[in-house]
Amino acid sequence: MSNVTAITKEEFQKEVIESELPVLVDFWTEGCGPCAAMVPALNAVSEALAGKVKFIKHEVTYADVVEKESEVAVKYDVAAFPTLMLFENGEVKKTFIGALFEEELLDFLKEVK
Repeated sequence: MSNVTAITKEEFQKEVIESELPVLVDFWTEGCGPCAAMVPALNAVSEALAGKVKFIKHEVTYADVVEKESEVAVKYDVAAFPTLMLFENGEVKKTFIGALFEEELLDFLKEVK
C-alpha cells in the first residue's frame, strides 16, 4: 500500500504549503523513465515514514513548463524530471533533481525523522 497522494495545481496550496507535516513533492511528467523507476522507492519510503512526512506526486506537463501554464511549475522552477522538493512550513528546504532509490530517499529525508 502507498501513502503517496496525487494532487493538481489547484490543490497545491492546501496540500503542500499549508501542511502541518513536512511534505515531499515528486514533480514528474508522463513518459519519464526515471520518474517511473522511482515509484517503488517512493511507495516504500512513504510507508516507512507514514505520519512523519506527507508524500505528494504532482504531474507537470509540457504546457506547464514551456507555455508557463502552471504557476506551481513556474514558481518552483521545475524543468527537469523527476524533481523532488522537501517543504517544511510552506517553504522549500531541499531539492534534488533525478531519481533516488529507497536508501537514497531515506537519506534525503533523514533530517525530518
